[in-house]
Amino acid sequence: MEINRTMTLEICGLGIIFYSPPAAAHIAEGENYLIANYMAEDQVQPHIQRGTIVGFGTASPGVYILHILKGYPDAQTLAESTYKLRLGIEVKDNTLCFRDLYDLMDWTAECPPEQCIALDDGYYHITLCSNRPESGIVGDNQHIQVYFNTLNQMPNLVSRGVPTLVTD
Repeated sequence: MEINRTMTLEICGLGIIFYSPPAAAHIAEGENYLIANYMAEDQVQPHIQRGTIVGFGTASPGVYILHILKGYPDAQTLAESTYKLRLGIEVKDNTLCFRDLYDLMDWTAECPPEQCIALDDGYYHITLCSNRPESGIVGDNQHIQVYFNTLNQMPNLVSRGVPTLVTD
């Protein structure tokens, strides 16, 4: 399990997705999966509930520094974080990939190795915590703590809307 790692992700889109390669194996090379299958709430929610291709809105393109951590955030971290979001994922093949949401517009199965982490197979509750960067500009080297807590089954998640981390 590869935890306590930092990853920098530059995105052009308005969100970040993560998934295990088997969850995206059905997407054809070059397919515009975003427009056809991941734009509306009724398309996104089945992925969220099953923990397959899990995405969240960032409200802005930019550079995001992801701090990959184990467990749940402590009470102080939660209290000091302006933006918080809970999600879930099923990890298969001991691999989890992090990508720009807009990668779904012209899909390629190959994910850059620096955007992948090794995680044990199974279900995870994910807690995202962040604050607006010092510059005040969302996506300007914005830090996001990404906590993974192991579960025995997929967690119960909010079943409406498209998950969004930054809401202002």
